[in-house]
Order: sequence, then C-alpha cells, then structure tokens
Amino acid sequence: MTREVAAGPPMVGISGYSHVAIDVDDIGAARHFYCDLLGFSELDRPDFGFPGAWLRVGDLQLHLSEIEKMPERTSGFPHFALYVPTEEFDETMQALRDSGVRFLGQPSSRVDFGRVTVLAAFVVDPAGNTIELTDVGPL
Repeated sequence: MTREVAAGPPMVGISGYSHVAIDVDDIGAARHFYCDLLGFSELDRPDFGFPGAWLRVGDLQLHLSEIEKMPERTSGFPHFALYVPTEEFDETMQALRDSGVRFLGQPSSRVDFGRVTVLAAFVVDPAGNTIELTDVGPL
C-alpha cells in the first residue's frame, strides 16, 4: 500500500517564539545580570517546585531555571541573541564593559543574509551562558 504525502510544508500555526528557557546556577546573580544590567523586568512565575524566574524585555520572555551545577560544554556554540538598536550599540557595549560583563572577543561587524552588515558582540552571563548582542532585529 502506498502512502500519499502532502506537497509543501506542514500546516502548523507557529508564528514566533513564546520564550527561551535557560539554566543558571545562581538565580540571584542571574537576576542582577539580566534585570540590573540588561534591563529585563521580572514577571510572576508559578511555583514549579524549583527556583527560577520569568523575565521580560520588550516582547521577549526569558525563563530561568536554577540548577545545582552548570553542565560542561564540549562542542557547538549554544547561544541566544538579543536585539540592540544600531544607534544604541556602542553605548550599550561600553556600559556593559563598565559593569564588568565578560565579553568573548571584541564587538565586530559581519555580513548576514549575504547582504546586510550587522554589529554583534558575545557576552557571558554569570552561569556561563553565551548571549549574542546584535543590531539585527526581528525579521
């Protein structure tokens, strides 16, 4: 018996991200980093039986779950990216440097999508998670 396969992409209703969830090993240090340095605000969070926080910046949500020890990373480059408007990029980088945020290299520019020059910098939160700061906004 031959099974027919529908042509084209599946019909699903995904239109964007709801939130990104990451692990941290010190919820207090994470709150300071994301709220005090990056400007997130805290949202009410249900009691899941383990420490964490739900944060918001603009239309984005970041959910933090506290774990005892961060895992060793041996390959890949897991990260998420936050949008910084071009006209605020240099000032934001300087403010983060002044606050002692750890950068992975210097901010730089590159060509994305084969045609658009963008600014990008990679920073590390207190738990070791990598965050890209870029002037590429939502598509």
